[in-house]
Amino acid sequence: MPFTPVLASNKIYSWEVKSFPKSISQLTKPLHLTYSLKPGKSPFDIVPDPKNKHNNVLRSIYPAHSYAHSGDPHAQFISDPLPIKAFTGSQNRYIRMEYQLMFQPGFKWVKGGKLPGILLGSERGCNAGCSGGGTAENCFSTRMMWRADGKAELYLYAARSVYFPKMSPETCKRSLDKRSPEALFQLQQKWLNADRIPDEAEEKAILNANGLGLNKREDGSCLNGMGVKISPGATNLCNPSYGISIGRGGSLKFKSGTWHNITQVVRINSKGKAVRDGYLAVYLDGKKVISANKLVFLKDGYNSKSKGDDSLVKFMFSSFFGGGTSDYATPKKQWIAWKGFKMATSAVNIWK
Repeated sequence: MPFTPVLASNKIYSWEVKSFPKSISQLTKPLHLTYSLKPGKSPFDIVPDPKNKHNNVLRSIYPAHSYAHSGDPHAQFISDPLPIKAFTGSQNRYIRMEYQLMFQPGFKWVKGGKLPGILLGSERGCNAGCSGGGTAENCFSTRMMWRADGKAELYLYAARSVYFPKMSPETCKRSLDKRSPEALFQLQQKWLNADRIPDEAEEKAILNANGLGLNKREDGSCLNGMGVKISPGATNLCNPSYGISIGRGGSLKFKSGTWHNITQVVRINSKGKAVRDGYLAVYLDGKKVISANKLVFLKDGYNSKSKGDDSLVKFMFSSFFGGGTSDYATPKKQWIAWKGFKMATSAVNIWK
C-alpha cells in the first residue's frame, strides 16, 4: 500500500531551534532538556558556524582516544520538545524530525558511531530499552549511525518479538515495571551509554550463535514483507541483539566539512497486534534514501489515549565513537557541528 502524506485534522505541534545562545548552560529551555548541560562537564560547546560566522552552532566534542568504554563523557541529551497532548489525538500518528550536521574537515570515521533520532514509548520492563541490546517491546528508536568511510544507516530498535519471532523471550527474576525515580534515571543512563555497536565480524558471530546464519544477515530477512526500499548499493542487516541496520551505504554517505540535512518521517503503525502499516522515510539532503510502508514500530500500535511520559516523543541525542573496544576509538580530538533541530506532528515539511 503506497504512503500518501496526510495532515492530521487536529492541531499540528512543532518545535524548531533557529539559533543557539552563547553558552550550553542556556540550552535547557530552547532544547526542552530533561536535565541541564554543564560547561566543562558536558562535551559540547557553542561556536560560530564554520560556513557562516554570523550564526552560532552547537558542537559535540570527542576527546582523543575516546570510545564507548574509554571513560570519557558521551555527547548526549534527551529532549521532549512537544507536549503530551501532541500525540493523543486520533490522527496524530505522524512525526517529522530534522537536523543538520557537519563532520569536521578531515574527520576520521574509524569504525563508526551514533547519531540522533526519534524515541517513543515505554522502556520499563525486563531489558525493555530501545538501545543497548534492549527488546524494545513497547518503544522504538530511529537513530542514525555513521560507519567506516562515512557510510551511514538507520539504526532501528523496535518490537524484537515481531522482527525475530524465533528468539526466546526475555526472562527476569523479578518485575522491573515498578521503579523508583532513581532506578528510572539509572535505566536512562544505561541506554544513553549503550556501548555495543558490533562490527561485521561481531555481527556474524551473533547471528550464527542465534541460529540465523549468514544468509539471514546478508538479506535483511527480518524486514521481508515490510516494503523496505533502499538506495542502490546499500544493504540491510538484521541483528537480533543490537538493532536493525537499514540502508547502510549506497547513497546514504556523509562527507566531512559539509553541512548535511537528515530528515526522518514516521507514521506509527495502527492500534492492534503488530499491525504492519507503519511508514518510515529517511532523506539525506532532500533525497529519499530509505523508505518502508509496512513496518511495526510499536507491538500494540498507536494508542490515541496513551497518557504520561510514555506518550512523549523524544529527540534522542546520543553520539560517540564505538563500540566497546579500543579499535573504535577516535585517534585525535574531533567534533561534529549541529543546527536546525526540528520536530512536528506532520508528515509534510511545515517549515518551507
